[in-house]
Order: sequence, then structure tokens, then C-alpha cells
Amino acid sequence: MKKIFVTVLLICAANAVSAQSYRIDVTIKGLGDSTVLLAVHGGATKYAVDTAVLDKDGKGSFSKSRALEGGMYFLAVNGVALFDFLVSADGDDNFGIITDKNDYSKVEFVNSPENMAMSAYLDYRNQHQKKYEELIEQLRASAENSDEQKELRTRLLNFNNPLIAFSDSLANKYKGKFLATVVNAFKPPVEPDFNLPEDEPDRERKIAMNYYLFNKEHFLDNIDFNDERILRTPFFESNIIDYYFKNVLIFKEPDSIIPCVDKIMTRMQFGSKTYRYMLSHIFNFYYASTVMGHEEIVIYLGENYYLKPEVTWETEKFRTELINFIQRNKPTLIGKTSPDLMLPTSDGKRYESIHGLTADYTVLYFYDIDCGHCKEETPRIKNIYDKYKNELGLEIYAVYIQTDEKKWQDFIAENSLNWINVWDPYRTGNIHNTFNTVTTPQIYLLDKDKKILARRLDSENLDKLLQLYISRKEIDPN
Repeated sequence: MKKIFVTVLLICAANAVSAQSYRIDVTIKGLGDSTVLLAVHGGATKYAVDTAVLDKDGKGSFSKSRALEGGMYFLAVNGVALFDFLVSADGDDNFGIITDKNDYSKVEFVNSPENMAMSAYLDYRNQHQKKYEELIEQLRASAENSDEQKELRTRLLNFNNPLIAFSDSLANKYKGKFLATVVNAFKPPVEPDFNLPEDEPDRERKIAMNYYLFNKEHFLDNIDFNDERILRTPFFESNIIDYYFKNVLIFKEPDSIIPCVDKIMTRMQFGSKTYRYMLSHIFNFYYASTVMGHEEIVIYLGENYYLKPEVTWETEKFRTELINFIQRNKPTLIGKTSPDLMLPTSDGKRYESIHGLTADYTVLYFYDIDCGHCKEETPRIKNIYDKYKNELGLEIYAVYIQTDEKKWQDFIAENSLNWINVWDPYRTGNIHNTFNTVTTPQIYLLDKDKKILARRLDSENLDKLLQLYISRKEIDPN
């Protein structure tokens, strides 16, 4: 399942050429009789497109009877990338590049006003960033609530206005060119003034929350998701998309993230390259996430996007693996009531039900005696049980998932497991699918009503979570 993202990038790269033609003349002063590589960005991956051999004067050409696809390209010599430039792929991609091997930062573009404008834009942004950092340093050094600090905050509020105006002028001048898409992508949304009266209760928190909600809603407003050229850049994946999901969406609950995903996906034409890229990238991002509860996002993407009959670009193997993932994880998502089990105890005298337990908190512990990690975790879980059993009203429902009764009984005795020990020797409980015991151990925490509070825990995080509930109990004994 984690190969989806790679598949989409390969699709982008494989289609890096189409009909028509291109010609890029290159002069690198002081670099005669050398080979230069033309390559294109594809997120974190780079793809070679063409090579040119420079003559003794450092002159050469990239030229083919097939046009380049639009995106950000770069030249490389001896495996070292030199500088980026734009290709709009609009039939106007015949231009020249002049630079010097002693200073690749000095680049002249011949017959490419778009790339000259791009250079001017990057210079402007760099200067703007320096001024911003200076302003932030002044703000940090200013006295709290001083007139100076208030003046600096006002300047900060309007600081991006010149950059926005400059970006708008370039985007309008080069409308239809890839430069317009790039400039708009980096243009920050215009934030309203969320200032509140000084005597407003909880003022700072309210202001911060307003800014968070605004950025959550509008951070990606200026991205043209229907311009597939943006996929072939070094910044779209890491500087924009990953930054948004990692740093802007600071609240990681699925209920907060899923509407943002839907909003992004509705801005693209179904089945387009950007649509397929974004879907796979977001899917893989949350599939690989270690944040508890993000399985719900993966399941949502699977059920509402990937498993639709009109999605024809994924393999049957992927669909099967995705369906299996959903079946194994959906019954035990955080916030759901845990499925019940009615299993025989280790003494063989009774059956014990999860839903029949009256403990304030219940740990479901699924383990295999032959699992090395389970052997390490079991004594730790036992210590946690002894620590919190009385203070927090904790019970542990420990399920041995194999069928060797003697080994199980010996394991219970050796580890003094005085909690509820059950097993499923006749495989009637469908444990493997219901509680996702493909790997062990699996640890869940339930509340008194058997609602799932946490899943995919280890002993360390279980201990921290239970300590948190102890702290809450001390604050509010009721």
C-alpha cells in the first residue's frame, strides 16, 4: 500500500514529454568540453530528461522534437544541481541560459522574460524574508505591552502587503504562464485583524485560535490544484502540502482533518494527475502516521475515494489490501464501543465477557507467547496493572491468541498474571480481524462504558495515559 505515492510520481515522470519540440541553448563560461544534464523536479525525486555536450567554449543545446512538460527544471554537472528555471510548456520554450562556472548564482536568460521575472521575484522574496526576520527579532526584544511592541505588531500585521502586491502584479502580467502559478502558490492569504480589547477574558488564546482557524481554512487558497505543472517543482510537496498537514493542522483529530482533505480534493478534476497525486500523497502520509487515531483518516479515504467504482487507476492488489485494512481497523476506531468477546478463562471454569466488566478502565491486551516483543511488554503491563488497579479501578482483559494451553499456563504462572486471562482455542471470536492481531502485542484502553479511548498502545504510552487520568481524577474526584 505504501507504493501508491511512487506509482503516481512515475506516471508524472513517464509523461515528461509529449508532442511539439523544445530547444534550450546553454552557455557555461569556463566549462568547456563537459556534459550537462537537464532534469526536472518531481517532489522529493528528480528525473533526468536530456543531456548536452558543451564545446570548448562551454556552449551546447538541449533539443528534441518533443516538448517538455511544464514544471521546474534544473541543470546539473557531475551530479551537482546548479540552479532552477521554469518551463511553461505553452509552445514558447525555446530560450537560452548563460552562466559562469565560477558563480552559478549569476544567470542570464535569453528570450525568456518569464525566467528573468522569476529571478527578480526570488530576489524580492529573499529580501522580504530578511526584513521579516529582523522585525521578529525587534518584537522579541521589545518590552511586553509597550508602545514599541504595539507598533511592531501593527507593522507585522501589514508586513506581507507589499509582497502580496508584487506577487499579484507578476501573476497578472504572466497570466497563463507557469510563473503565475508559482507566485500565487507562495502568496500568503490576507489575514484579517483578529485583535481584541485588552480586557477581553482569555484574550491571547482567543486571538491565537482565530489565526489558527483562518490558516486552517485559507492556507491553500492560492494554490492552483488544476495546474499539473506544480507537481514538477521542488516545493509543492514539502514546503506547501507537507507543511500544511504537519504544521498548520496542529489539531490532529480525524474530525478536524477530514473536512480539510475533502476541501482540497474537491478543488481538483477527478482523475487528473494532481487529483491522483494528492490522493495518494495524503493517503500515504496518514497511512504511515504514528499518531494514534489516524487509521480513521485512512479508512475514510479508502471508503470515500479509493473504493469508488470509477477509480480505475489502482491495482486489484491494492484494493484487496485496502479492504483488508479497513476490515481489521474499522471495528476498533477511537470513540467506538469495543466489540465484545466472550472467552473461556485460564482455569476453564467460566467465560468472561469484555462488556460484562465493571472496571472504570479496561486494558485489552492481545499477545502471543512466542512473540519476543510480547515477552518484553508483558512484565511492564503487569507493573502497570499493579500500579493502577486500585487507584484507578483498572482491569486487564488479556487474550492469548494461540492454542498451546500448557505454554500459556506456564507463561501465566511465570509472570504472576493475576488479571483476567482468556483464550480462544476454537477460533470462535474472530479476534484476528476484529482486533487487528496481525501483529502482536495489541493494546487497547477502554472506559467504563467500553468506549475505546486509545489503541495501538505500548506499555510506556499506556502508563502515561493512565497517569493523565490519575491527574484528572485528583483535580475532579467526581
